[in-house]
Amino acid sequence: MNGASLTKVEQKVFELVNQLNKQGQKIRIKDLFALAKRKLKFPQLEIERAIWSLIQKKYIVDGKKLTKATVLTNKNRQEMLQYLYNNPGTHIRAVREKMNMGSYLTSWHIMILEKFGYIRKKQHKNMVLLFPALIQEGDEELFTVLKDEKVFEINEYLFENKSITLQNVQTKFKLAKNDAQSYLDVLQSVELVGFKDENGERVYYGNSERLQSFIEYWKIKDQDLKKMIPEPVPSTPPIVQTPIAFEPLEERPVVPVEVKREYDYLGGNIRFKIAVRNNSETMISKIRVMLTPTDQFKFESEVKSVETLGPGESRGVDFLLTPMTCGKSQVFGTVSYVNAFGKPNSLTVDPKEIWVKCPLVTSIKAELKDLLEWQASLQSGMSSLPYEGLTKDQAFEIVTNQISALDLAVVTLDSTQLKATYSGIAKVTNTKMIVEVETYEGTSKLVVWASSLNQVTGFLAYIKNLVIVALDMAKSMRMKGEKFSQQILSAFELADRLSQLFEYCEMNWNLSEVIILLKEILTRAHRDLPSLPFEMGHWVADLEQELDPNATIWEQTAINLEFEMYNNLVKVGDVIRSNLEMYKGTFQDDLDTIKSIEEKYQQLLLKTAELEQKYSTRILVYLLIIESNSGVTLYEHNFAQKTLDPDLISGFLTAVQSFGVELTSDQEAGMKKLAYKNFEIELNVGDYIRAALFLTGENTKFLIKKQTELINQFEERYSDKLKEWHGDVSVFSSAKELIETVFKS
Repeated sequence: MNGASLTKVEQKVFELVNQLNKQGQKIRIKDLFALAKRKLKFPQLEIERAIWSLIQKKYIVDGKKLTKATVLTNKNRQEMLQYLYNNPGTHIRAVREKMNMGSYLTSWHIMILEKFGYIRKKQHKNMVLLFPALIQEGDEELFTVLKDEKVFEINEYLFENKSITLQNVQTKFKLAKNDAQSYLDVLQSVELVGFKDENGERVYYGNSERLQSFIEYWKIKDQDLKKMIPEPVPSTPPIVQTPIAFEPLEERPVVPVEVKREYDYLGGNIRFKIAVRNNSETMISKIRVMLTPTDQFKFESEVKSVETLGPGESRGVDFLLTPMTCGKSQVFGTVSYVNAFGKPNSLTVDPKEIWVKCPLVTSIKAELKDLLEWQASLQSGMSSLPYEGLTKDQAFEIVTNQISALDLAVVTLDSTQLKATYSGIAKVTNTKMIVEVETYEGTSKLVVWASSLNQVTGFLAYIKNLVIVALDMAKSMRMKGEKFSQQILSAFELADRLSQLFEYCEMNWNLSEVIILLKEILTRAHRDLPSLPFEMGHWVADLEQELDPNATIWEQTAINLEFEMYNNLVKVGDVIRSNLEMYKGTFQDDLDTIKSIEEKYQQLLLKTAELEQKYSTRILVYLLIIESNSGVTLYEHNFAQKTLDPDLISGFLTAVQSFGVELTSDQEAGMKKLAYKNFEIELNVGDYIRAALFLTGENTKFLIKKQTELINQFEERYSDKLKEWHGDVSVFSSAKELIETVFKS
């Protein structure tokens, strides 16, 4: 450490700090001030200023045994600082991987380096990056941008040639126009690049002044590092022949209270256990453990308490979570306690992912005489499903109606005793399953037997979700006219399952659960709405060929299935509208029910429109705007990261369009759509331009409307330029904002 950078008073105070450090004492500012007043013959005000200056210069930190002089005696921190000097703008994850350290220890060393002013953190987009303090504040974005190899190469190319054009960048680096422009925009964002228009063409030039701090850093960084770490860190420890003196006592990371968490399955529920261990040398008290699961689970108590924990003691608390549906979600929590000195503390319970899997079943009917034998060999779980506003018979019918939509065989069905039993085989594990339901006044009891508790939990959650939704819907829409009421209720239930399957596709969900839901939808459609043209049977056969316990649905398959779910949702909406009109005509006085159905129908229309827009956004790949007469590309826009040659494509489309006219002898005709496997090109024509949309799925009314809107607005905005266009495409460079506005609205 260079003492010349300190004043005389600061040097004397820092000598006292080193004495405390050698004794292994923490640096408490209040105690240091008292010691300096006793030991040093300086005015009190000067001592105060010196201590404050040492804190400002980050030579000392209150409450630490370390000082700026001893921080880098730690070999790990030396290596970490060297790595950050050579790789400014690094994420903590990369540091952790480089150092081969756990997350806690890595964070600890980074915190020490930051506290003593060796490094600093800087937010970049959604990440926190680490930079050496040697880099000037405000230059972090400059270093981050130039870490990108392509950006660095383009910047270097620019300075070698003094000035360049967009076409130069495209040609030199073999980039699409949009990609080349994006790289130049990035350089422009940190003021490394400026531009001016010359003879109708935009010319880019470099800003050498802005680059100076970057160049200077790489010149001096090794020298600066050597001042702080005089000897290089050896890759392997040297062999020491003579005894060495003890180094100053190093402060180690201490975890006074440790928290661990785990879960298991218990009778159709999840038992989530949190263990708290007191690693300190004193007692802690008033320990409160709070759990925060998602709405996938239902549970009674959010807070569990432990009054005291002595040194070295540990205690576990259990939370019983009832899954309400299958799927993945994170469960986390908080532990708070009071230490021996009365100070409150809190810790976060790291998130734990719980995946409630629903087994894929196939129908196998068990003989009554075999049921007891099956049950004896399986594990079971039970759940109660309360209901109100319905008779026992109605509730039993709803519950059995939901279970019968699954691929299970009916073993018994007693409509008098309100009891039913179903059986099947779990497809992946080839093990037996039994479902039993019995309805009482105000509640239905559901019991599932399976080979493992995780299968029991998953199947219970799946059935419960179906039944609860159906019971709520039946309660909210008590209708006259059995035929109308059953049609409308069944249609709403089917719409809910179609929406759920769309969401599974959107998330590229587990394939087994996709097939389960698909089978259920097909059963419901054929049983409850046989007049609907549902041609989806091939999907189950196709998907089962790819079935594997951990397989997820392929992206293109998910896109195709999304389109079918959206189309079927439209058909179901039409059924509801038709039945609603008939219900209104037949039961005009039932205003409350009519209002309830209309509200749910409007919600369904909004949901259908939302899914259409989501699907449309997912399949958008690329847009070309082409001048009609010449076939020249005026503007291209990438919705996805795909590189295409716009001039080649526009020439091809113009030729195909002309070919269509030749075939039909109709000047107004021409190709409107080209399709190859899962790839489509949708063409639309305005007065001056043609717009070509490249899609990875079937087109929608939403996209057709947006394509027309874009053509109209583009021709309106650039009407003067289009009428007298002379080949300069740069006049349309501002079209990006227009495209994003049209397709995102």
